[in-house]
Amino acid sequence: MVVIDANKEDMEEVEIKGHMALFTELRVDKSTLPDGVNCYELRHGDDDSYPAELEENVRVNYFGAVLMTDKMELDKEGRVALSFDDFGFSGEELSMTEYLANYGEEPDDLSVVANLVSFAENDLNFPITEQEADKLLGYLEGHEFLLGKKEGKLFQGDLGYEYGKVRWREVSIDYVVNRVAEWNYEFLESAKSEMEYADSSAYAEMKEYYDTLCGDEKILDELFDRTIYGKELNNLAEKIALDFIQNMQLPEGIDVAIQRMTEEIAAGKDLLPEVSPELKQSGKAR
Repeated sequence: MVVIDANKEDMEEVEIKGHMALFTELRVDKSTLPDGVNCYELRHGDDDSYPAELEENVRVNYFGAVLMTDKMELDKEGRVALSFDDFGFSGEELSMTEYLANYGEEPDDLSVVANLVSFAENDLNFPITEQEADKLLGYLEGHEFLLGKKEGKLFQGDLGYEYGKVRWREVSIDYVVNRVAEWNYEFLESAKSEMEYADSSAYAEMKEYYDTLCGDEKILDELFDRTIYGKELNNLAEKIALDFIQNMQLPEGIDVAIQRMTEEIAAGKDLLPEVSPELKQSGKAR
């Protein structure tokens, strides 16, 4: 059976006897466990659809392994009996880093502009200005998200995931910038539509809001251009322009040039990251 490194695989989040854990059907190399993480193995009974026992080591009827920060109390035979209701999946996958951010020591808060600027430059090698950091934090706060740091990594916290609890996900600064730029675009489109139908008393206020969004767009566009997605899109734009000029020299001329340019633009959409299911479900459309 394949043996995995606990730090290199996303695993399924489960609850087992009231303890939150990571689950894998594979065996785990226990030498790769981070400090403070325990690994227990599960045995299935006659019904192999759920685990019947938890032990430190299982040789036969192996169901899988659970990794957790909590320590289980084993009986004198070194086991914990399990019923069908003692084990359940949350429906989400977490990396070990994310599990420890949620069930171990939480990431340090990055909601202060100066802290985000310092962390982005020194740890992420992505310099940002205080104005840019302020825009990122403002849009995130408006969508019930915050940023945190832990062991040199960036995390996004979802304040709306569960009452009284922050749900942490490891993210890249490129992802955060792209998502905030998308929110700004959505707001701009909505404001533009509302301005078209606003009466005279509401138009001035809506126009002021729209102008503010346009100012944000300029700041965020400059920030987006420094992300990996912005750089790739800029490279694609240069290639499309060069290909268009070359295709114009073909006998078919303008028609072929336009068709190929359209195809290249459509292909460029794949350069941007998909929104995570968690963000879609939250209605805050990672």
